[in-house]
Amino acid sequence: MKSLLTIFSVLVFISNLSADIIHVPLDQPGIQAGIIAAADGDTVLVADDIYYENINFLGKAITVASHFLLNGDTSHIANTIINGSLPGNPGIGSVVTFNSGEDTTSVLSGFTITGGSGTITEYVWRGQQYSIRAGGGIHFYFAGGRISNNFICNNNISQFQTIIGGGVCVSQVHDSPPYVIIENNRITNNSISGSEVYGSAISLPNGRIIDNEISQNISQGTAFVYGAVICAADDDLSQSVLLENNSITHNMIDGANAYGAGLSVEWKINASIIDNEISYNEIVNATTRSIGGGITVNGTSGNIIIDKNKISRNIMHENNSFGGGINLWSGNAFSNIKIQITDNVIFENQADSGAGINFRNSIAEVINNTIVNNVTGLSGGGIRIEGNVAIANIINSILWNNGTLSGIPQIVLLEEGSTNVRYSNIEGDWEGEGNINQDPLFADSLFQLSNNSPCIGVGVDSIQIDGAWFYASSYDFHSNLRPSPAGCSPDIGALESPLCTPGPGAIVSLPGTQPHAYELYPNYPNPFNPSTTIEFTLQKSGWVTLTIYNALGEAIAELVAENLSAGSYKYEWNAAGLASGIYYYRLEAGKFTETRKLVLMK
Repeated sequence: MKSLLTIFSVLVFISNLSADIIHVPLDQPGIQAGIIAAADGDTVLVADDIYYENINFLGKAITVASHFLLNGDTSHIANTIINGSLPGNPGIGSVVTFNSGEDTTSVLSGFTITGGSGTITEYVWRGQQYSIRAGGGIHFYFAGGRISNNFICNNNISQFQTIIGGGVCVSQVHDSPPYVIIENNRITNNSISGSEVYGSAISLPNGRIIDNEISQNISQGTAFVYGAVICAADDDLSQSVLLENNSITHNMIDGANAYGAGLSVEWKINASIIDNEISYNEIVNATTRSIGGGITVNGTSGNIIIDKNKISRNIMHENNSFGGGINLWSGNAFSNIKIQITDNVIFENQADSGAGINFRNSIAEVINNTIVNNVTGLSGGGIRIEGNVAIANIINSILWNNGTLSGIPQIVLLEEGSTNVRYSNIEGDWEGEGNINQDPLFADSLFQLSNNSPCIGVGVDSIQIDGAWFYASSYDFHSNLRPSPAGCSPDIGALESPLCTPGPGAIVSLPGTQPHAYELYPNYPNPFNPSTTIEFTLQKSGWVTLTIYNALGEAIAELVAENLSAGSYKYEWNAAGLASGIYYYRLEAGKFTETRKLVLMK
């Protein structure tokens, strides 16, 4: 558990003078009795004890919490236990239920949730209704809510054909999708076992999963089996999930067709997967196929961002396994989706094919990643690409020491797939502009670059490939812009060195006296191929733009757009990917504007 509910939040909860605090067992004998007595805005405050109950929020906008809410002492979480192992109705075995239109103003905080066996209910998927057993610990049905600072553990759902969400399940419905927040929880040792099983820890179609520890959960099935977390959305709903700063580790799948031991993203959903550790997840006994030891993106038509994650040591033991770290598995119908894989460290994953990343009929940007030491039994130690709509645009990335045999290709490209590799460090070499083949010289086991690494300052900040622009610094979720420090050339790999190497794409301040005028000088060389230097002077500080236009007067690149101090500057522009011809560059600073011509000749 990476953070706790702040005391400030506690004060917000209890400072509403119109709300009541109902103490359990002082005012009411049990938690459900406290909920029945509560009105919207109230807090049901529960003393340390074991409560053998299966509670329902009854549609109320209330907070149900242990004394952890008062002082942030986590011992209250361990000692305030809701045990749902003795349900009055065997078909309603979830420990906690939200099923009356609740939203995120309904809060559950500071408990151990255990002993649940799930609820038999209906689930709508792609227009069809199915009978399922779902939500061992917590079940949401036509409802949302906020789940924070709980231990959700040792819930088990078994002996049912279709099972979803051993720890938490948000059931798929056709009405407005419920929004659920799952934050700062420890979700461990939950299990599901049946024919088709989905999400031993969490099943969530809409909401956010932040700062959780998700570990030691087990999925076992005889048909289709999905791992710890599954995020899937129905045909008719536009839904999004944010997964950020979670630890998803040591979860296991045992089943014939196994998908996403750590995380699965399915069907029509938009997902942002940011700054997580997804490690040590395992697939065993997959007699038909194994897909995605760490993450699988399977058949989705949404936009997917996989950014700043540590994806490591995920293992698939059986034959016919694909994507030890990440597996992208789509079909022709989804060839226009946007998948961004940026700034990830992907290492020591194991699969038959595509041990680092496996592409099948998927299109993705692979920018500023470090993909090293992954192990394959067949092909594609680093990246494997197959399918007639599979395209991998690989930029500013390291692929090194992937495979089990000396000389095995870091990238395996099957005939029907395609790839564009630029400004990357590929062991064994790969044709493409800016690519190198040199030992990256890592400084440590975290794959930071040492000070003499050949990857420092030789990346590219932007490049055009087949008419599309790709940017190293366009995916900024934590104010961690690339390159860093600003004004330097980007490094190759996921982790920026603190050393600064100015180069192509860097605005560089030149020494000299204070300029007395604005000037835009002729570029040099001119004609050029593919790089040229543009110099200018600024009489006063202020907002400056330097823009490239084609012969039709269309802006094709914005080289500078920032506040600069008075002084002299140069910018080295790399026009790789552009066709030969006449282009123009324009400087705008205050009331000063000047345009000059440059000629790209290849």
